[in-house]
Amino acid sequence: MRIVRHLTTATVAGAFAILLGGAAQAAGADRVDLTYRVFVGGLPVVEVDTKTTIDGERYRMDGLARTVGLWESLFEARMMSRVDGRFTAADRDARPMLYQTRYDGDIGSKRSINVTFDKTGPSNVSVEPQNADDNRRPVEPEFLLGTIDPASAAILATGSGDGADICTREFKVFDGRRRYDVAFENRGPTQIQAQDERFFSGEATHCVIRYRRVKGFDPDWERQNAKKFPNELDIWFARFDGLPRPIPVRVQVTSDYGVIIAQLIAHGVTKTDSLEDAASVLPPPDRDKMGG
Repeated sequence: MRIVRHLTTATVAGAFAILLGGAAQAAGADRVDLTYRVFVGGLPVVEVDTKTTIDGERYRMDGLARTVGLWESLFEARMMSRVDGRFTAADRDARPMLYQTRYDGDIGSKRSINVTFDKTGPSNVSVEPQNADDNRRPVEPEFLLGTIDPASAAILATGSGDGADICTREFKVFDGRRRYDVAFENRGPTQIQAQDERFFSGEATHCVIRYRRVKGFDPDWERQNAKKFPNELDIWFARFDGLPRPIPVRVQVTSDYGVIIAQLIAHGVTKTDSLEDAASVLPPPDRDKMGG
């Protein structure tokens, strides 16, 4: 389940990357809805819905990942995420205000993360279960300076949106428990030919995301399992009419557990209410109330 959870997180973060740029109209905000399906060995195991809203300088990104198919019958699980932030016009940067995740499932305990950010990085971190109960040490403050959340890093990875500077940056990331570095590399344009008509076929930009662990990881898991999980994944971005930026259409990683693939299966844009100035807090984890 852990490798699928990592891929799901990457898919959700990548899906948020459409946000940067494009002012909302006065009547409301633009929301982009995307749905991905994650396959392991060709079998669907997780579905991911994202709702990304931009309202002038403000942005909000909501994600819901849920088990499907056989995995749903074996162990039901739900994971929600949200980041509220602002764009800065001067340097085209994305600055998070509040990053949150919630998890509830048949495997493991209920989990919550709340990270409040200021201009220098995380200013307040609240997690359940506590790090000591989760067999990991908190990340020292000096390692948090200049970090952003995973979704905001994905936003900035798309650059100006014209394709020339997509996937050319590196970021210091903190997800509430773990501190790691991510580096995006643009491998250039390529053609995707999907065997299933539900999935994208056409020209896409191939990117590689490299991942380096820094702090906050479970030491027992690191010793026993880290080598089974790759430190990079492939992601393909493509353009669609009506969407302001390229979006991920396929995410893929090869591990000791086989090839894991996330495919875009639906996308759309709707007009929605303007965002309030304050960040909105997610409720406690409860799978019966988390959708799906």
